[in-house]
Amino acid sequence: MISFTVARQATAVVAFTIALGCGYDSTTPYPSPAPGPSVREGLWTASGSSPAILRLEPNQLLTSGNRMPATAISTPSADLFDLNSIAFATDGTMWVTSQDDSMLVAFAPTSLDRSGSAAAAILISSTNGSLSAPTGLAFDRQHRLWVANSGNGTIVRFDPAQLTSSGSPTPAVIISGLGKPATLAFDAAGSLWVSDTRRNKLASFGEDQLTASGFLAPRVVLSSLAGSLPSPAGIAFDADGNLWVGNVGNQTIVAFSPSQLAASGTFVPHVVLSSNAGSLSIPSGLAFDSEGSLWIIGGDGALEKFPRTALVATGAPTPSVRIGVTGYVLFWSVAFWPAPEPLPLN
Repeated sequence: MISFTVARQATAVVAFTIALGCGYDSTTPYPSPAPGPSVREGLWTASGSSPAILRLEPNQLLTSGNRMPATAISTPSADLFDLNSIAFATDGTMWVTSQDDSMLVAFAPTSLDRSGSAAAAILISSTNGSLSAPTGLAFDRQHRLWVANSGNGTIVRFDPAQLTSSGSPTPAVIISGLGKPATLAFDAAGSLWVSDTRRNKLASFGEDQLTASGFLAPRVVLSSLAGSLPSPAGIAFDADGNLWVGNVGNQTIVAFSPSQLAASGTFVPHVVLSSNAGSLSIPSGLAFDSEGSLWIIGGDGALEKFPRTALVATGAPTPSVRIGVTGYVLFWSVAFWPAPEPLPLN
């Protein structure tokens, strides 16, 4: 577990602990539709300082510099303070974790078309610890929403019928026994991967293991080797099946190849990207775009792009684009709408 201090946009300086989640409901059997007229394209993220959901439009991502968000949405429905993950359903509904008050909030596509205050369309609250400091989200191919609870070490599943209205539903599945689950991501085979910032490990549950509650042993566990996974936070799969991990403990991004993901063990990462002149500071959120470039957002407020050509070998590449979002820090996750194809569930 790693703690660090970041200036809040208001008046205080606060220490917080890393954990993450980000997801898309996108895979070959269930392709994401084209965005509707009320869902604006671009890169979306959530800020824990002056809590808000933010969008950068595509033309703001072309060059380096400081940017005012094209869209900035606040809400009276949840706290949205600290570390919040976002995930899009196929219809453009945006789901957001609210870590501090242990809630999930959903925003209808029609509330994402303009800046300002927007009430959540659906609010899911905790019952018997069903939501405990949630910080990770991912949809599976059946459109079920999975949540990583960093507070009590569980991963829970809410089925589509449970996500149609506000309430405190009991999760359809509760998987317990994890240390501090942070990020969730599905691979192309439907296995659920999770980063564990307390145990410094990555774990995966096969699709057949995701049907029942209990204390489940992961099918695959990747353990840290010589500091390869110090407080792993954000995770994302690329189109070739490599699993990329943001390590907030040593400011690196590492990748494990498909062959390394097939069985438990301790492996030297296939690729290790190190900091270059202040890049990769607190790399908490990862997402790939349609060109195969990796976008990384940091807890300190920086958004960085590494093109596909910079991801093929170990080194300390310079980001091709580096953006600061004016007026906001404490970024935690990042997602594109519409979801890039063809990527596994991230």
